[in-house]
Amino acid sequence: MTMQDDIIKIGLPIINKTNLYPMVKPQSTRISPIKTIQEDGVEVWNISFTSLDCTYVESVRHIASQGPLPMEIFAERPAGDIYKAVVVHLEVEAGGEISLLDLKAYLAQVEKGDALIVDANGYTDKWMAESRGVINVDDYNLNSPYFSDQAMKGIINAGVAILAGDFPSFSSPRTEEGFSTNMIAEFYKTQENMILAPLTDLDKIEETKVVLQINPLEIEGCCGLVCSPVVYQGKLKASFLEYLKE
Repeated sequence: MTMQDDIIKIGLPIINKTNLYPMVKPQSTRISPIKTIQEDGVEVWNISFTSLDCTYVESVRHIASQGPLPMEIFAERPAGDIYKAVVVHLEVEAGGEISLLDLKAYLAQVEKGDALIVDANGYTDKWMAESRGVINVDDYNLNSPYFSDQAMKGIINAGVAILAGDFPSFSSPRTEEGFSTNMIAEFYKTQENMILAPLTDLDKIEETKVVLQINPLEIEGCCGLVCSPVVYQGKLKASFLEYLKE
């Protein structure tokens, strides 16, 4: 394994005209020049995006008016935004339910406060390759894999602190009431818990136990932060594990 294989970027970039959650917001990412070399001698860009326009990390404040913001959670941790993580690769179909049985062997390896990273058959990678960020709600959002209620209970009982995946909807997006947040609210009863999504390139992770660094963009007062997460495996993972012991 080379050094390059030891570091895996798993975050989506900010892409012009991307809108990963069009049912939530009408705006898409806008990237446009306000100064150019030809006219002004310098190049400056204006970037307009929301906290849901690429990979983000969010806290309980996404769905509640009380509780810590992501940067407050990281600030309280000795290791900041670095977590031990367990990685799950599943062959789940689009729109498929992820069951407790799918996760059981992996949850047994989770220590309280760890991250759980779930690869649902490269779900977002496939859609980004086909659409370059132009998302159809019915196909991408409403056809997302999701965790069953029992799976979420297992995740909560295992002590998972960062629930991460390569799909946009962690609860069922198709219920009679619409998108369900009941089990997400249960997960957030531990207020230091956070969600990290949607991710990419999870198929490049070869090890089940890795180290995750979230690398958020620090935005004051924001419940969800754009971030550029990476996974460390191999020799680099071993170095980070030593750091986490200190």
